[in-house]
Amino acid sequence: MSPKPSRTARRNSGRTPGRTLGRTWALVPLNNLAKAKSRLDPALKAEDRRALMLAMAEDVLAALDGVAGIERILLVSNEPEAGSLLRDRPLEVFYSADHEGLNRELGHAAAYARAQGADRGLILHADLPWLPPGVLQRFIDGCPAGSVCVAGCKLSSGTNALLAPLPLPLPLVFGVNSLQGFREAAAAHGLDLCVIANERLSLDIDSPADLDSLLAEPGSTLEPGAATSKLLLRMRQGRAGLGR
Repeated sequence: MSPKPSRTARRNSGRTPGRTLGRTWALVPLNNLAKAKSRLDPALKAEDRRALMLAMAEDVLAALDGVAGIERILLVSNEPEAGSLLRDRPLEVFYSADHEGLNRELGHAAAYARAQGADRGLILHADLPWLPPGVLQRFIDGCPAGSVCVAGCKLSSGTNALLAPLPLPLPLVFGVNSLQGFREAAAAHGLDLCVIANERLSLDIDSPADLDSLLAEPGSTLEPGAATSKLLLRMRQGRAGLGR
């Protein structure tokens, strides 16, 4: 049974189907921004954590917009202002509920995408600031047709991206030690899980140490996206002012 249509918000703009990937939808979860990145407290105040999460989400959505074959982008969010906050991006908003949990809500969103004709879903977390379109393109192109492919986090415990046929052939188990959870779920369903290693897909922001790396002065080979870079510049300037 597909989710109720009332869950979805307005469509901001259309996209054309990819020539080689079938009808592929991207599903990007975005938690309520009032609760975003609580593990960065007290390194960042609540308003700064909110701004950082929003900037990273904007950059992930911009990267998706540059990937060939992504027909539609669905923002899966329990943030009441998700649609207006990201109104300049070509996406739809699938409003979720706090009490149902990430995996259940992503499952609903995947079922909705399937009901709309999608035959492949890319689930991509929104806290990946070092993610250019080419990295996503290589991840998608490297996933064999009909396979379930994942990209792990920097600790090889969590899962930052999952590409799978629709309807989903295995349960979603995002959370603590999810990479091992997906291996076990795939084995239980007689599926081969393809784990694709990519440094930029692995670099999420979860801890104060991650934040320190992100706030490091620019000039390394890893540059964050435009929205995150703009925010970081303001943060660095603010810290410099406090140090005077």
